[in-house]
Amino acid sequence: MGHNSSVTELRRVIWVGGALDKYTGLVRQHVLPGQHYFQWFESRALSRFLQQHAGQPVLVIAHSYGASTAARVIASGYRVDELVTIDPVSWRKPNGEMLRKHCRHWRNYLAGDTSVNFANLVARCGGWWQHWPQLHAHQHLVLNADHALIVDAVLQSWRQGAAQRVA
Repeated sequence: MGHNSSVTELRRVIWVGGALDKYTGLVRQHVLPGQHYFQWFESRALSRFLQQHAGQPVLVIAHSYGASTAARVIASGYRVDELVTIDPVSWRKPNGEMLRKHCRHWRNYLAGDTSVNFANLVARCGGWWQHWPQLHAHQHLVLNADHALIVDAVLQSWRQGAAQRVA
């Protein structure tokens, strides 16, 4: 995601990477200076950060296991301005009603490309949420991308939407 100096994000931006993000960088590569990054197993650190910034606008963007981590932390009582979950994976789902209650807006993206490949296999074995978020999220969108490519597809979709709003 290229940095556009004419647009300043007024919210604190938090990214939470999935189980393989340490190796793939699917999420980490998009973190800009001044933004914050957590790995999927850092739920305590994420909780502390949200507690320290309670009452401030926060945007959380999380993929795969990182999405389930962020969702569980937020559902436990940490309010956020916006949560973006990207193809969440985990055998443990949060309380969907509590998650929605603690998000001013929750947008979920589901990977619609279900072809047999390594990324999709990892998601299926890890407890792919599929359409479960649709029951609770404010928005549930399906993109034609697999479990790995969906992060870039989401960000590309945002950039196109922003360009259309400006045009």
